[in-house]
Amino acid sequence: MRFLIMAAIRWVVLAYIVVIGCATIARGNEQPLSRIAIERATVAAVDSASVKAQPTVLGLKGQSSDWVVVEFSHPKPSNDDWIGVFSPSGFSSEICQPEYYGDLPPYLCTSPIKFQYANFNNADYNRSGKGLLRLQLINQREDFSFALFSGGLSAPKLIAISNKVSFQNPKAPVYPRLAQGKSWNEMTVTWTSGYSIKEAIPFVEWGHKGGNQMLSPAGTLTFSRNSMCGSPARTVGWRDPGYIHTSFLKELWPDSLYTYRLGHRLLDGTHIWSKSYSFRASPYPGQDSVQRVVIFGDMGKAEIDGSDEYGNYEQASLYTTNQLIKELDSIDMVIHIGDLSYANGYLSQWDQFTQQIEPIASTVPYMIGSGNHERDWPGSGSFYGHNDSGGECGVPTQTMFYVPAENRAKLWYSTDYGMFRFCIADTEQDWRPGTEQYKFIEQCLSSVDRSKQPWLIFLAHRVLGYSSASWYEIMMGSYGEPMGRDGLEELWQKYKVDLAVFGHIHSYERTCPIYQNRCVQDGSNLYTGQFNATTHVIVGGGGAMLSPFRATVPYWSFFRDYDFGFSKLTALNHSTLLFEYKKSRDGKVYDHFTISRDYRDIMACSIDNCPRTTLASHTNFDSNLRRRSMIRLWVVVTWLVVCAAAAAHPGEQPLSRIAVERMVLAVNESAHVKASPLVLGLKGETNEWVEVEFFNPNPSNADWVGVFSPADFSSAICEAFGVPQYYPMLCTAPIKYQYANFNNNGYSKSGKGKLKLQLINQREDFSFALFSGGLKNPKLVAVSNKITFANPKAPVYPRLAQGKSWNEMTVTWTSGYDFKEAVPFVEWGAKGGQRVLSPAGTLTFDRNSMCGAPARTVGWRHPGYIHTSYLKELWPDSLLGHRLPNGTNIWSKSYSFKASPYPGQDSVQRVVIFGDMGKAEADGSNEFNDFQPGSLNTTYQIIRDLKNIDMVVHIGDICYANGYLSQWDQFTAQIEPIASTVPYMIGMGNHERDWPGTGSFYGNLDSGGECGVPAQTVFYTPAENRAKLWYATDYGMFRFCIANTEEDWRPGTEQYKFIEQCLSSVDRQKQPWLIFLAHRVLGYSSCTFYEEEGTFEEPMGRESLQELWQKYKVDLAFYGHVHNYERTCPVYQSKCIVSGSDHYSGPFTATTHVVVGGAGAGTSDSEFTTSNIKWSYYRDFDYGFVKLTALNHSSLLFEYKKSSDGNVYDHFTISRDYRDILACSIDNCPRTTLAT
Repeated sequence: MRFLIMAAIRWVVLAYIVVIGCATIARGNEQPLSRIAIERATVAAVDSASVKAQPTVLGLKGQSSDWVVVEFSHPKPSNDDWIGVFSPSGFSSEICQPEYYGDLPPYLCTSPIKFQYANFNNADYNRSGKGLLRLQLINQREDFSFALFSGGLSAPKLIAISNKVSFQNPKAPVYPRLAQGKSWNEMTVTWTSGYSIKEAIPFVEWGHKGGNQMLSPAGTLTFSRNSMCGSPARTVGWRDPGYIHTSFLKELWPDSLYTYRLGHRLLDGTHIWSKSYSFRASPYPGQDSVQRVVIFGDMGKAEIDGSDEYGNYEQASLYTTNQLIKELDSIDMVIHIGDLSYANGYLSQWDQFTQQIEPIASTVPYMIGSGNHERDWPGSGSFYGHNDSGGECGVPTQTMFYVPAENRAKLWYSTDYGMFRFCIADTEQDWRPGTEQYKFIEQCLSSVDRSKQPWLIFLAHRVLGYSSASWYEIMMGSYGEPMGRDGLEELWQKYKVDLAVFGHIHSYERTCPIYQNRCVQDGSNLYTGQFNATTHVIVGGGGAMLSPFRATVPYWSFFRDYDFGFSKLTALNHSTLLFEYKKSRDGKVYDHFTISRDYRDIMACSIDNCPRTTLASHTNFDSNLRRRSMIRLWVVVTWLVVCAAAAAHPGEQPLSRIAVERMVLAVNESAHVKASPLVLGLKGETNEWVEVEFFNPNPSNADWVGVFSPADFSSAICEAFGVPQYYPMLCTAPIKYQYANFNNNGYSKSGKGKLKLQLINQREDFSFALFSGGLKNPKLVAVSNKITFANPKAPVYPRLAQGKSWNEMTVTWTSGYDFKEAVPFVEWGAKGGQRVLSPAGTLTFDRNSMCGAPARTVGWRHPGYIHTSYLKELWPDSLLGHRLPNGTNIWSKSYSFKASPYPGQDSVQRVVIFGDMGKAEADGSNEFNDFQPGSLNTTYQIIRDLKNIDMVVHIGDICYANGYLSQWDQFTAQIEPIASTVPYMIGMGNHERDWPGTGSFYGNLDSGGECGVPAQTVFYTPAENRAKLWYATDYGMFRFCIANTEEDWRPGTEQYKFIEQCLSSVDRQKQPWLIFLAHRVLGYSSCTFYEEEGTFEEPMGRESLQELWQKYKVDLAFYGHVHNYERTCPVYQSKCIVSGSDHYSGPFTATTHVVVGGAGAGTSDSEFTTSNIKWSYYRDFDYGFVKLTALNHSSLLFEYKKSSDGNVYDHFTISRDYRDILACSIDNCPRTTLAT
């Protein structure tokens, strides 16, 4: 009995030690800010108390951190008085969220970003009531205020509030974080700003140090309060994270020094810049140079001003950070394996953390892993159901930091650095055998070429290996994470992993080379010869409160240190690796060892029989890793969220909201509008920004400014329609408009405002008109001066397209010159070679070519002259240039393109496909920004990847002009960087063609009276009849058959015969990849729109065509019309012939159908059915596009990418020989399919 009592006492004591010492592991509620009982705060204002902060403006020299002095007095002081720093400065109950607090919100519902006791460094405060604090603030996008509280933290009483303090530019780009990209020669730069893409375009200016600098655009993410899973992240800890931008710097030269700076281009054309930074590009895989990588976990952050925020929680965080900064010249990469900032639901701390590590992360790649304090939350899908993340459930982590993971919500990935391969696991997701992550781990370990990358390192947050921490002994009854090494140890041994490195336990420990609880080799400071077993290292002492060890030292535990520190790996060459453990307080080495071995020692083979990889026979890697989409985290661009919420009807053109016919004159002599500069494009630009200043003595929030072109828009230009004796005061719509109070918050009081608008060259001059009365009852108040481009008739916006033969390229462009004024032609030739001239034909159309309103009435605008030149007998895959002249001396700028490959050419060929994109305004004007919310993202993403794209196919619903013809110029200007470089092929959609009584298959009003005329004139296609826009085009190993769903396609029709001829005539030995494309869904879609039709397709769509697809073995059928993404299994007659997969091989079975209409237009009418549709394999309710890559005659790669970030969210491959397509043998295979 006495023994049992003593044992019980011993366990209680040990448990107490563990609970105290390992508190940061067990729970997430020790965040210092969580000690403040915000919900209990009351107001107890004292008139004679005061708080004053100075200076009031920070960052005057561009710095992102600055010091403030806070002076305060309290007539009734107490030792538990404290100062809270609040940002934003307004923190009253007005900002409370009623869904969290019900009918009676508290006085406060947001936590301070940090706090300090009033008597800190004020020893006399308790007697005098006067004090002074010096606090450091960082730029966090909002202003600050300082509040004095009594009552301590548990019953805070608000005594006094200070004045406001703000950074000079609170929205400035700050805290860049470098990370390795998905290839060794790609570096990503992520940073934070206050600019949404509606306000500014983010980019990075970068280049070789001392060399030419280039620009790379950036994607933008954010997340909302509703993305958080619980409290405090969703309540008192919530703070807007700003906008997170990521740019991809590609094709870097190994080990070269680059400089970069962060930029934002504002709507007025000005730029906001960060300071300049530099980094060294990664070595190529296997490069023989000294490579140094620092690894640690569980660091957190601390306040250098001593405020009680993290100072007693991650007290050593600053030691580690400062030591790394001191050694930065001898560090190439940092890996922080989980438990990053310990924000634990107090989101302001993520800014504090990224600011703290900025000197490191802006200079070397800062790679991260996911820990319990980032991810865990009950019911959120995390492997552990704890509250450790404070309701964040991983969202801030995967948004604030880039990692080259296939799915950022599942934060496991591999990264190569010279002679290293790092396999980084996510312990907050299931890793056990049979899981997706387990398969990834095996693939990562098995696929490395150990002759190039001899040093194989496994990393994870929780200890999946060995640890002698008291936490695991008492709470888990194990020497590591339960179920941790059960399945993984076999992989580490099989693939000869040199080191397994873990965090989670806040101390340092190193094992012997160990396998199945036994030291295969004694612990040592030098290991040579063949691989024996993996050495396990705990390096979780980055800064968070230390974790004690168990009293008994296990035999396999070779070195332990109860202190803060980090590890450093140095690959001296392919045969020597140095490991060092350094303490954070002094940077000295306290443990080290060296591995010295040749890769043949790793493989246990001789020089004659050594494979180049490890035991890599692993074939069942789950390629679904590349397919499964990231959990939607509401981390979309802010303007996308706002516009999606607006949910404009897909058929509603924003300009149609203006009741032009109701306009009346209400000219006010004291009102005015002024536009500058007067002349645009002085350097040949085709777009430029103007500033419009205006004043209305009787302002209203309904006032708006319309942009008119031509500048004269009075009734004198009206044409009679039906009532010749009556003319309205206005009979033409503006080309775009914006509300007068846009970015002019005080307009409704002052009547003064200013707008920055982008104009493109559209052949006419411009004026700006101020209207009152809103859009429904517009009253013309004032009109501006006129402005114009230096040459409004200049040739602009070239569009390339495939000709009628593979070696012909057509160039179509727009100008203001008719053929009576000038002879149009193209000067072109092989790059660096002789130039030749090719003449161009000219087309146009007039108002009478339109079928109805608004195209024939208020939407009419002269289209200019459309010129097309045919560049023939091109040499395959050659680079050519062209420039467009009209008259003797009028030239466009120079462009270049690569000629198409010949049919069957064996080269990599890449084609992007999408539908329903439309256009948007970069200046935020109310023209398309609430109508095609994803359009600019898609455009920018394609431009970003243009070097890896050979052709674009836009299958209908092109610009959504819907009868407002000015929008065709806007669209061609938007896509010019793409269409001037690669062929831009189009299909016909309902928003181009449909109009009652005009011969369209559907008699609706979707084209706004255009009835196809602008589409078939502005764009060239190799159709036999441009009014019947169906055609075939060949590109290398591809045959594309493009149908026109706005014309009858049923059996017996002209189009049906074309479709069969196109499919049947292809030589599948030369062109194995046969693709069918159409706008409306003639195949399969699980959209609710088609569900209501009772068909899950366009009625009469696949009834006859699926026989052709099956007969001629069509690989893929693409559609638009439905604004989402969906992929089917290989399906025939509504049955999956083969299950949906990420890889298809062997003989053809059935066609895979793909809906890819999510390129930009609003998604409000394109929701998916909730019914279980067996043939629907992958669905995504988001904006994106598809990329096909023909790797060779037997391998086709399909990728679906989101427009928001350009990452791949679904993919599959097809591997087959043309004999598999034809189901024949090598002796009897015809050269074509079952061609009649």
